[in-house]
Amino acid sequence: MKIKEGKTYLTVPHEGGELTFQHPAFKGTYGNVAEQIDKAGLKRPNSSETASLVYDAWQTPDERYSQEIISILKDNWFWEFTGNLYLPKREGEEFHNGVLIEHNPKIENGKLVMNKNDLIKRLKENDSNVKFVPFGYKIDSQNLSEFKKNLYIQERYGEEGAEKIVRVADKYSNKPHLWSFDSVDEEKVRMSALYRYWSFDDGLNVSGDGWCDNDLGHAFGVCGE
Repeated sequence: MKIKEGKTYLTVPHEGGELTFQHPAFKGTYGNVAEQIDKAGLKRPNSSETASLVYDAWQTPDERYSQEIISILKDNWFWEFTGNLYLPKREGEEFHNGVLIEHNPKIENGKLVMNKNDLIKRLKENDSNVKFVPFGYKIDSQNLSEFKKNLYIQERYGEEGAEKIVRVADKYSNKPHLWSFDSVDEEKVRMSALYRYWSFDDGLNVSGDGWCDNDLGHAFGVCGE
C-alpha cells in the first residue's frame, strides 16, 4: 500500500491499474456517507473497489492504515455503493425472479432509489454498471469454493473483486455468509455492506439485503482519475 501524507491517500492495485482512496473514512448512514463523499468531490466506492481496498489491507495487516481498515470490518462495516433491486417471479417478463445489481446507484433524500424499467433498459444496452442475477445462487453460510462460484458474488464484485473477496473471507476462521434472498413476493430495494460477524462466529459477511440504515457505516471516498 502506497501512502501519501498531507491529506492522506491510500493507493491500492485495482483491475490492472491503481485506485486511490482519501483517508480518513467517512462515517454515517448510507445516504449521509454518500452526501459527505459527494461534497468532498470524491467518488463513492462500489463493491469491486471496496474489495480491492480490503484485500490490500490484509496483505500488510500490521501496517497502521491496514489495521484501521480491518478494524472497521470487525467492529462496524463498509458501505458499498452497489444497489440491489430484487424482483418477484412474473411470467412473461424477460427479467424477473432475480436481482438487478447497479453500481453507483441513485440516492435521493438519503435513500437508495432504483427504477426497474430504467435498469432493464441499461442492461439491454450492455451498461457495465448494471447486472442481473437470477435466483438460484446460494445464500447464507457457504464454504470458500461455493462462495467463489456464487454468481451473485461474481456479478457484484466482478472477476477480480470476487477473487479478492474470497481471499479476504479465507482470513477468518469460519465460513463466509451471504445475506440475500432466494425469492421475493414484491420488489425490494436493498443496500450493500461488508463486515465481519458480530456474534461468536468469526467469518466475513457480504450483505445484499441491507435495510438497517444506522450511522455506523463507513466508506473511503475514491479520488477521480
